[in-house]
Amino acid sequence: MALKFIQQDAATLQAAYKERKAEYDALRAADRWPGAILYAGTLLELALKLVMCKHLEVSNLPTIFQVHDLELLLCCSGLYTRLTTDKLVYESFLLIHKRWSMTLRYEGATQTQQDADDFDQALFDPSRGVITFLLQYF
Repeated sequence: MALKFIQQDAATLQAAYKERKAEYDALRAADRWPGAILYAGTLLELALKLVMCKHLEVSNLPTIFQVHDLELLLCCSGLYTRLTTDKLVYESFLLIHKRWSMTLRYEGATQTQQDADDFDQALFDPSRGVITFLLQYF
């Protein structure tokens, strides 16, 4: 049985991360809070997959990782213990993990600017942001 891999390689994932980040910033600037929140989780998912590529020393991840499960991706990233022992970063991860899912694609405009600001801080705050923490690993 041959192992199957996700079509997108690490370079494509990196380009997608940069494009989604630009779209995330544009959504926030346009006060499109639900869209920004949806992209916030997508950015974290892409960041974790980029870390996994580096940790596993592969350019393409096996298809088993073609999921949106942030906790599974964190666990397989090689950074689970390091991230969870940083209390502030782990609290930020938990905020995203508990409040984000791909089902947000199907919901109306129920998120507020405060929700979007909470997500933004959880991702990009210099001292507690999850993506700020992960950037050093991809």
